[in-house]
Amino acid sequence: MKLVLYLIGRLFVITFALLIALLAGSLFIGFGLASGMFPELAHSADGASVFGTETDRTILAVASVVLGAVASFQLVGLATVPVTIAIAISELMRWQGMTVHLVLGGVCALFVMFSALALPQGEMPANGTVIVSLAAGFVAAFFYWLIAGRNAGEWLSPLSEQNSHRKD
Repeated sequence: MKLVLYLIGRLFVITFALLIALLAGSLFIGFGLASGMFPELAHSADGASVFGTETDRTILAVASVVLGAVASFQLVGLATVPVTIAIAISELMRWQGMTVHLVLGGVCALFVMFSALALPQGEMPANGTVIVSLAAGFVAAFFYWLIAGRNAGEWLSPLSEQNSHRKD
């Protein structure tokens, strides 16, 4: 019974950490998209800024959050299966290291990127797309690790304690 309670508590922590991680990755992608599009929108043909410096920063921040929010809905749909597999593996193997979580986040990000892009067979995406996708995966994995990944598999400790008492 104790193991079931630990598992339920762990599932709540994992869900919360996953939501924060996906939001962080989405905001990273949103900032990348907004900062890439913003100079073209905010400058006139002669290169002069249409807005003031403070207004530029405010518009960039709002655009980043809006694009990040939209991206988060798409990421949730695309990343559900690979992220669930990665979390299950890290929990069952009790992998608590930050490096392991960053690698898993990068692998999930690459999977999501290739599944989202409809590229002809044999064609690779641009280098910038791969780099931004990997970076967003690393950001999301880091936030997941901060909240839940550092304690991966610790809910299994009562099970190993029960088994050690039975051997005596």
